[in-house]
Amino acid sequence: MFPYMLWFEEVSSTQELAKERELPCGTVVVADRQKKGKGRKGRRWESQEGGLYFSFVLCERDFRDFVQLPLVVGFALSLYLEHVGVKTGIKWPNDVYARGKKISGVLVEKSAGRIVVGVGLNVNQESFPKELEVGATSMRLITGREHDRRVVLRGVLDSISDNVNLYRLKGFKPFKEKIEDRLLFKGEEVVILGDKPEVGILIGIDEEGFLLLHTPAGEKRIVAGDVSLRLYR
Repeated sequence: MFPYMLWFEEVSSTQELAKERELPCGTVVVADRQKKGKGRKGRRWESQEGGLYFSFVLCERDFRDFVQLPLVVGFALSLYLEHVGVKTGIKWPNDVYARGKKISGVLVEKSAGRIVVGVGLNVNQESFPKELEVGATSMRLITGREHDRRVVLRGVLDSISDNVNLYRLKGFKPFKEKIEDRLLFKGEEVVILGDKPEVGILIGIDEEGFLLLHTPAGEKRIVAGDVSLRLYR
C-alpha cells in the first residue's frame, strides 16, 4: 500500500507538504520534527523530537466512503501499540489513549481527489511542554525503554495497511464491535462540546461510526467533525 516514502529532519507540517506537492497515492511523508504540526479543527500538534510524525496519501476513488477512516486508523494504531505492550483505548473520533493520557492522534483531510491522513505518535519523549504534561504520554514512558522509530513506523504502517485495505473492501462493519470494545468513556456521563453542548451517557457508536448519546431528550446521534469529548464533572 505504501511504495513511496519521504523522510525529512524537519518540515512545517507533513500534512501540508503532502497536500501541496500533490504526491501520488501510496506516498508516506515522515518528519523528525514539525514546526507547525496540524491537529483536528486547526489545533497545533506539538511535534518534539522523539515522536513519530507522518502523513500518507490514499486515492479517494478507491473508497466508497471515508467518514470512518479516523476510527479505522486509530484502531490500527491501537492494535500495534498493544502488540508492543501498550494497552490503549480509542477516544472518539480520532485519538488513541494509554493510561488515561493521549499517545496518538489522527487527522483525515480531502485534497484534490486524494485522502491525506496525518498521524502523530508519541514514541520516545520523556517529558512534554508544561501545558501538555498532564494529558500526554509516550511509548517510552509506559514501557520504560527506548524504541527504534523506524521499527515502530514499519509496524504501524503494516497495521494501517492491513486495516485500511479491509475497510476499503468490506466497509466499516468488520470494525464496529472491535472499536466499541476499545471506546473510552462508554457507559459514562460525558459532555459533547460544540455549538450547543450536549450532556448524556455515551452508549457507543452506530453502524456509520457516529457517536450515540443517551440524553434526557432521548438518544442522539453525534456526527464527527465539530465536537470534542470530555469526561463530564
